[in-house]
Amino acid sequence: MGIEVKRVGIRRTNCSCSMPGVWRALSFVRGAVVIFHSPRPCAHIAHGMDVSSFHRLTAAGTSVRLSPVPLLTSGLGESEAIFGGEERLRECIRFAVDKYRPQAVFIANSCVSGVIGDDTKAIAEEMEAELGLPITAVSAHGFLDGEYYAGYLDAARALVDRFMQPAERREGTVVLLGDCGGVHGAYVRELRRLLSLLSLRVTAQFPSYLSLDEMQAVPEAELIVLLGRRMDDEKQAQLAELAEHMRERFGTPYLADVYAVGAEETIRWLRRVGQLCHREEEAERAIAAEEEAFAAAVEKVRTELAGRSCALAIGRDLSWFQPEIILRLLGKAGVLLNGVVLLDCFLPERRAVMEEEVRRQTDAPVFYEGTDGADELLHAADFVLTTHELVDAKLRQLFLALLPSVGWSMERRLLDDMRQILHRHESRGGLIYG
Repeated sequence: MGIEVKRVGIRRTNCSCSMPGVWRALSFVRGAVVIFHSPRPCAHIAHGMDVSSFHRLTAAGTSVRLSPVPLLTSGLGESEAIFGGEERLRECIRFAVDKYRPQAVFIANSCVSGVIGDDTKAIAEEMEAELGLPITAVSAHGFLDGEYYAGYLDAARALVDRFMQPAERREGTVVLLGDCGGVHGAYVRELRRLLSLLSLRVTAQFPSYLSLDEMQAVPEAELIVLLGRRMDDEKQAQLAELAEHMRERFGTPYLADVYAVGAEETIRWLRRVGQLCHREEEAERAIAAEEEAFAAAVEKVRTELAGRSCALAIGRDLSWFQPEIILRLLGKAGVLLNGVVLLDCFLPERRAVMEEEVRRQTDAPVFYEGTDGADELLHAADFVLTTHELVDAKLRQLFLALLPSVGWSMERRLLDDMRQILHRHESRGGLIYG
């Protein structure tokens, strides 16, 4: 049978909404109330995000439960869409303040409010004077003039500008900037562990996981560390712009030119942290210890993996999947790469970018899905590393996770997963989620 991928959607344009981004940035900022100036169904998106967060934490085995702040909607209807919804927003703000007694109110604008031209910024200023507490309107309007990340960063910038002041540095403290699976996710847990090897303590993760009373921990930090996966990602560039804004306001240095994703990258990242925090010796000791432990992990499984063959099936954009880390790990484990298949999950121009990167990293043959030799390549390999689950159940597949892994943790897990998938009976195939 030919190659077939399960559940594929190709995004041709950026079609996300800024309002969920505002909610993600503010949903756990205790002391705040968030108002969606929108029709009521818009709030359902935020509810879905909260449910997903709950199940993700449950699946990860954490006992921590985060409680989101109150979320209201002004409930724009047909009448407001014609005659304007400013009075509706005023009523909603008064209700929110009377019911919840918040320290601050944040307004997220919808497409509807943008189309009808409600001046939410002016209303925020008016209601702030009337009620005597900070009220801020985030500038993006749903799908009109932004996207998810624009809402996220606009809300974060509002927190920086309204709730932080320059402060004296607290030596040995680090603030994480971004999300990457949340404050209790595997990414942040491992990053905390690596920083602790340099006697550095994470005091906050901004913007989503600080109360309004705790915001001052950000300008007090010795270093701000950006969370992410690669330097040339567009969203990371926007996050770096926010970090630069914070540096200009508070003088706090930040690390945004290297990320701790992959073994070699993590070595560079630890050295940069050591330089910025004047802990070069601690960084070198940490690198030596982690490298020794990783070398032992490779040696432990190399006897089972060396000489075995694999194929690599790629369907993610280069912004989301960097083949260099996988190819480097295969070399260390002695696994032979028979070839690479580029799946029909790319826009044509983006597939060409990935092909160029793959050919730069390896001499293994590259096939397109559906071309001669692609299907045979997958079936001839002992197992397949793939970014998308393939329909053919006879293939022994190792599914590569979307979220980045920090440090050496991803390589360690993949080594163990490769060993396990080889124990599956060849005729039965199987799938392991890496």
